[in-house]
Parts: sequence; C-alpha cells; structure tokens
Amino acid sequence: MKRVIAGLVLLLALAVAATAQAAHVAGKKPVTAGFFRGKQVGYFDFGPIKLKPGNKLAPIWTVTNGAGGQHNIVDTVPGQADYSPLWQLNKVTFKAGVTPRLLTSAAAVKQAEAAGDVTVEQTSTVVNCPVLGFGQKRVAGFSAGKVIHYYDLGPVKVAPGNDVVPLYTVTNAVPGQHNVTGDTIAPGATDYPPLWGIVEVTWKPGAAKRLLTSFAQIQQAKAAGEVTIARTSLVVNCPLVS
Repeated sequence: MKRVIAGLVLLLALAVAATAQAAHVAGKKPVTAGFFRGKQVGYFDFGPIKLKPGNKLAPIWTVTNGAGGQHNIVDTVPGQADYSPLWQLNKVTFKAGVTPRLLTSAAAVKQAEAAGDVTVEQTSTVVNCPVLGFGQKRVAGFSAGKVIHYYDLGPVKVAPGNDVVPLYTVTNAVPGQHNVTGDTIAPGATDYPPLWGIVEVTWKPGAAKRLLTSFAQIQQAKAAGEVTIARTSLVVNCPLVS
C-alpha cells in the first residue's frame, strides 16, 4: 500500500510540475516591416526589455508623425559587427510646417535633421526586435518530443521584470541531444517569449544516459534519481523561427 501511495504522490507531483510549465501558448507571430538603408527588412517585435548595464545595443529610429508607409529604421543587420537585436529607441519628429516624407535609412534621418526638418530624441527605451533572415543559422531544440527551431542570439544581462521561460540543457548528453523547452511548443510556432533562463540537467554517474526530448522525460529522469537539475543565472535571447 505504501508503494502505491508513493507512486500516486509521484504522479501527482509530475502532473503539477507539468501544469506549472504550461503558462504560454505559442502561435504565429506577425513579422514587422522595417527599413534598412533604403530596403525593407522584417523582424519580430517583442517590445521593451528591461536590462542591466553592459549589453550591446544598436539604434533604431521611429518616426512619430511620418508619411504613409513609414516603418522603423535600422542601420545594421545580422552578419555585421555592430548588429544587436536589442535596439535603443530614437524618436524622429517632423517639425511644424514641414511636410512629412518617407525616411528609409539612417542617412536620410541625419540629412533631415541637418536640414532642420526633424528633431531626433534619444530615449532610454530598449526593445527586443530580432531581424529575420540574412543567413542566420536555425538551431534545433526539443519540445514535447518534437523538433523546433530558434535563433541563438546569445546571453542577455536582464533586469527583473522580464518574461523569462526555462530552457533545459543537458550538460553531459548523448549525441543528438538538443535543448528542451518546458512548455509544449508546436513546430513552426514563433509567438513565444524569446528570453530563456538556462537550467542545467546532468546525468549522474552510472545512470543509463539517453535522449531526452521533452520536459516530462526530464522530470521522470529526476524522479528516478538519474539526473540533477540546477537553475543558472544565464539568460539567452533565442526567438523561435519557423
């Protein structure tokens, strides 16, 4: 009887833990259009991000009273040394009496400012808006036994107040192991928080190592005494891509 009760308690604990992870539902995130040196680019707009000092930032310009078809403007893209998906917001405003025109590059903004047509205000707001494409490598991960993909944009020094979700990485994995999400995410979904808090999963000595492709399997391995799980302070910026 004691074994039965213990088994029921374990199953309940696993069910509660799995339910606690299912806080986000991932769908398709719209691609936002922007301008880069006269050409149109696409990016995911995840909105403002709260940061600690020491992050690499790039400027983005938003026109507060622009002409029709105006988009935000960037001056760097993936593959360039000064690229960052973390953008410091600059507000561009056409002055009274000036007819707004389309601004499609940082150079055009600077020319308009030099001509006295606009004012440019640098703000303290930073937004997380990863640019899509430009040959960026898609990294594979596991979610509920299926393969998903994301861009690995590296660590971020975040301040409190951001939506950070767990990502499980196996430190001494078997070949073919990828990072594992806590929530269930369908392949191709992109509308999901891009900030992940790294949780390390380590096989204990003597354990029969195997591929872990779901959060449920990680919990089962922990319950069986085969792995240890340790949260870290590392947060990475890894937006899902289809």
